[in-house]
Amino acid sequence: MNNARSARPLRAVATIVFLALLAACSTPFSPPNILDPDTRFPGLIDLAAQAQGHEADVLLVHGICTHDARWAAQVVAQLAMQLKPSQTAPPAANAAPSAPAARQLLDAAPIEIVPSSVDTRAGRLRFNALIWSPLTTPLKRQLCYDQTDKSDICTGAPPYPYQRPRLNARFKDVLVDDCLPDALIYQGVARDQIQLRMRDAILHVLADSTAPADLPLVVIAHSMGSKILFDTLLRMTQEAPDSRAAVTARRLVDRLRFLVMAANQIPLLSLADQPLADQPLANQPLASTAPSTIATPAAPPDSLQQLLQQRRPDPDRRQDGARLTLVAFTDPGDVLSYTLPPERYAGAGVAVFNILVSNAPTWLGLLERPDRAHLDYLANPAVGRLIACGVPASALCK
Repeated sequence: MNNARSARPLRAVATIVFLALLAACSTPFSPPNILDPDTRFPGLIDLAAQAQGHEADVLLVHGICTHDARWAAQVVAQLAMQLKPSQTAPPAANAAPSAPAARQLLDAAPIEIVPSSVDTRAGRLRFNALIWSPLTTPLKRQLCYDQTDKSDICTGAPPYPYQRPRLNARFKDVLVDDCLPDALIYQGVARDQIQLRMRDAILHVLADSTAPADLPLVVIAHSMGSKILFDTLLRMTQEAPDSRAAVTARRLVDRLRFLVMAANQIPLLSLADQPLADQPLANQPLASTAPSTIATPAAPPDSLQQLLQQRRPDPDRRQDGARLTLVAFTDPGDVLSYTLPPERYAGAGVAVFNILVSNAPTWLGLLERPDRAHLDYLANPAVGRLIACGVPASALCK
C-alpha cells in the first residue's frame, strides 16, 4: 500500500511533464502555408485526365542520402492513396516497384529505373523513378568506419569505438556520413560521369518518339536530384540539334506541365557553378567597409532557368491547361532547403508557387529533427495530397 501511495505523486508528475512536452511540440506549417493567395495548379489526377486515353508520364528523382527501390514504392503508394481516397490501404502500383522484374539496371550505368503505374478514375499515370544512389554508394563506403549505427550500405564495417552523444551520433551518421557526401561527390570530379549516366537513364525512359508531343509530363524531384536532372537536360540540349539526346530533352521540356521541387537546394548548389565575383573593395579591411558599399552580385542563370528559356514560344501556353506550374515545397526547419525566388523562373506560360510545410514536430520552438525535416517531404500526406489533387483540390479527388 505504501509503495502504491508513494508512486501516485510520481505518476502525476510524469503525466504533467508528458503533457507539458506535448504542449511544447508544434507543427507550425500544418496544414501547409500557401504563400501566394492566387495559387492555382492542377494535380496529377487532372493531368491524367488531360492525357485523353494515353498514360501521363511522371518522372521521380530522389535527392541526397542513400535510396533504393523501396523509396520509389513508398512515394508511388503515398500518391496513389491520395488519388484513390476510398481505399483503406495504399494501392501498390500495377507493376510493383519493389519487384525484381520491374527494376532495370542500365548496363555500365548503375542508375536503377523503377517503373510502375497507377490507375485513377481520370486515367492512368505511368511512373518511372530514377535511382541514382548506386553511383555514389561505393565512394560513401569509405566513411563507414565513422558511423555509430551502421547503415545498410555499411553492414559489416567495424564498430565505431568512441562514445558520441545520441543526437550527435544520429546526425553524424545520417546527414554527414551519408547525405552530404552525395553533394560533395556531384560537385567534384565525378559530376561528368553522373550526368552521362543520368542522360542514359532519361533516354531509356523518355526517348519514345511515338508519344504525342502534347502528352502531359510531370517531374517530381527531391533535393539535389533536381539539380542533377536539370544540369543533365541542359547538357543534352547542347548536343547536336538533331541528335537523339537533344530532341528528347527539348521534347521533355516542352511536354512538362507540372514540376514539383521538394527541399530545393539550387540556390546553394549553384554557388559551385559561379566564379568569385569581382570585389573592388576586396583589399580593404572588412571592418572598414560600410555595408552600403557591398553589392550582392546578380546570380547568372542556373540550369533550370536556361531550360525554361528554351521552351517553345506558344501563345496557347498562357492557358491554364498548357502552362507549366512549378511548385516548391519547403520546410523552414529544413536547414538544407530554400524557397524558390519566383522572379527568377516565372514567365510566359510558367507559374511559380512556394508552399511551406512541416515534415516533423518542432520541440520547444528549438529543434525539428534535421533528418526528418529534409527527407520526409514526399512521405508527408499533406504534400502528397497537394501533388495528387492540386489547388484548389480537383473534383476528381473527391
